[in-house]
Formats: sequence, C-alpha cells, structure tokens
Amino acid sequence: MTTQTLPIYQIDAFTDVLFAGNPAAVVPLSHWLPDDVLQKIAMENNLSETAFFVSNAGDEADFHIRWFTPTVEVPLCGHATLASAFVIFNRLGFEGDLIKLQSQSGVLTARREGDAIVLNFPKQPIKGETVSEEVLEALGGVKPAETFGVVSRDTDIVIVYDDAAIVRNMRPDMSALGKLAGRGVIVTAPGDKTGLDMISRYFLPALGINEDPVTGYMHCVVGPYWAEKLGQVDVVGYQASARGGVVACKIDGDRVHLKGEAVQYLKGEITVPA
Repeated sequence: MTTQTLPIYQIDAFTDVLFAGNPAAVVPLSHWLPDDVLQKIAMENNLSETAFFVSNAGDEADFHIRWFTPTVEVPLCGHATLASAFVIFNRLGFEGDLIKLQSQSGVLTARREGDAIVLNFPKQPIKGETVSEEVLEALGGVKPAETFGVVSRDTDIVIVYDDAAIVRNMRPDMSALGKLAGRGVIVTAPGDKTGLDMISRYFLPALGINEDPVTGYMHCVVGPYWAEKLGQVDVVGYQASARGGVVACKIDGDRVHLKGEAVQYLKGEITVPA
C-alpha cells in the first residue's frame, strides 16, 4: 500500500493553559482525502473532533473545513474551528486577522483579537419540546424548568434547570442516555459565580462521546437563550465538564460571536493511504 505523511496538531481550545478546555486534532490537507479515510483518522485520534481543511481558491472563503467525531461527520463544531484557526494564524503563516471558512453550515469566520480568536457562527434556534421521563431519569431524575429541541438538529435536546448545582453535579447513565436520546443532550442553568451568566454541559454518548469538554456549537444554543432571558447581548458561559472552559458570547441577530483562546499541545505526522 502506498502511503503519505500529513501534519497533525492537537490543540486545547477555549483555554489559555494546557490540559484544559477541549482538545481537537487539526489536519491541514492539500486536497480532500476519501471520506472513509477522514473518518478513520478521526476514529484513530479518538478525540471528540478532528478538523480537516483545504485551501480554497474561491473569493468567498480562504479554506474549506470539515469536522469528524470518532463515528460521524458533523455539520458544525466550534472548538475544532477555534483550534484550526489557531493553527492557520500561528503555524501556517496566514497573513491578516480574518479567516473565512466554507462549511456545511455556510461561511464561518475566525478573527484574531489579541491572544484570543473570535468565531462568527450561526445562532441555533430552539423550540419547545417534551422530553421523555426515561431521558430525565437517565440524567438523574430532577424535574427541569423547561425543555426544548434544537430546530436544526431534531434529536438534540436542551434541558433547563433552575440550579447550577444540578448541572455541575450531574452523573448521567451514559449507556441509557445513548440508547434513549439518539444524539446530543444539553443541560443548562443560570450561572452561580460572579462573571458567569450560565452553566452548561453537553452529553453525546450516541456519537461515541460521553461528554464534550467545551463546545462552541452548544453556546450557539444556550447563549441566545440566556441572553434573551437576561435581557443582555453579551453573556459568558462556563461548561462544567471535568476539563472545564469559559466561552464569551455576543448575540448579533442570527449570529453568535464566540471568543476564546487556544494552546498547542502536540505537533506531529500521521501516515495514511496515499
């Protein structure tokens, strides 16, 4: 079998220190590899997301980006986009402070702002939805204040609680949740510390990820929800996973600006079929 080597980076996103935030693999490509190879690379990496991008010669975007979990391709991912922008800005010699990225979710942008990067992502609308008692039991059985579904992802569930401690201390039955929920379950509550407007977590056992450490996409769901609740444009969220991470959100019509930093953990090479 003929093989080729490709560069790979592992970046901790939505953090300014190593071993926190959400780790993502980033693999720059000169051209697209077959989808099954991309999926196998993501499976081998065994991180919540692996991002791949190729240079885009068109005027609309600088790069075309795609994201894979260990089991499926997803249409939108925040932390792996932040990680990719970090690599493009700091390791690939990109000139300028704004990157345009073509994706399944339209054109996204990443803007350099000091040591931070600001992503411009589409808002993810929600609608009222009843959640089964079985799912609530798998989350611990606490009665929620409200429940929703994400409009663009019919099987994503959003469950709102009144107390941040419920979210922080939650220990879901992941095996049951993966069978019952189909895709992702977002749990969220008001912030419980100064400077935090919301506390959230994101469980995806159906996609091979029990809990995503820090999620940009999720903040495009909960950010607009809490901004409306609080009557604010700017809200700050803490994702209360074991690694933890802070995401600053600014709501701008049907867009959400997500601000965070990133740190490089690893640079290396992988060997894949040519």
